[in-house]
Amino acid sequence: MTQSSPAVPSGSYRVGDSISYGWNAFLKNIGPMILITLVILAVQVLLNVVVGADAGVARIILQLVAFIVGLILGMGLIRASLAITDGVKPEVSMLAHTAGLGSYLVAAIIFGIAVFVGLILFIIPGIIVSLIFMFYGYTIVQNPSTSPIDALKRSAEITKGHRWQLLGLTVLLLIINVIGAILCGIGLLFTYGITAIAVAHAYKSLSGQPIAAIA
Repeated sequence: MTQSSPAVPSGSYRVGDSISYGWNAFLKNIGPMILITLVILAVQVLLNVVVGADAGVARIILQLVAFIVGLILGMGLIRASLAITDGVKPEVSMLAHTAGLGSYLVAAIIFGIAVFVGLILFIIPGIIVSLIFMFYGYTIVQNPSTSPIDALKRSAEITKGHRWQLLGLTVLLLIINVIGAILCGIGLLFTYGITAIAVAHAYKSLSGQPIAAIA
């Protein structure tokens, strides 16, 4: 099991700090973050085209491949965002690292099923579940040897006492991305990275980890 860090005292975390950090850190790393976003979006579009062009067993296999590639890209975005909070410049090559993929895959499946069941049960339980376990991926990317269950447990520890604030953060980031999508989709090249960095900031803040200052 991974070593737990003390979380910040309840009430001391401020959503605005994560949004502000995400914005300023993105501007400082705007070149590589836009490039990373472009690569992720391009790969996703390509995979959707390829999957849509086949049928039968081939389509199922391609969907599975697309799912796994999507997870790898998701881990890469988390890795790049955490690098920024460590004061390290993000690189496109971070999207290709697969350390911890097995644990991430299993945790993602458990998370997805739990959220799906919660949404069926009048939606609100699904939202609560998503907030409780929203940091499992960050835990695994930081510590690839973490098991899926330990990652989910660690997320529950980190989010405890801060879930209303994390709901506020999620809603604000959703609004930001909707605005980005409205702007002919071009805005997503900016809001995508801002969102990722803001969530990484929240994760490290609530888990009591040091965060690099924005020079």
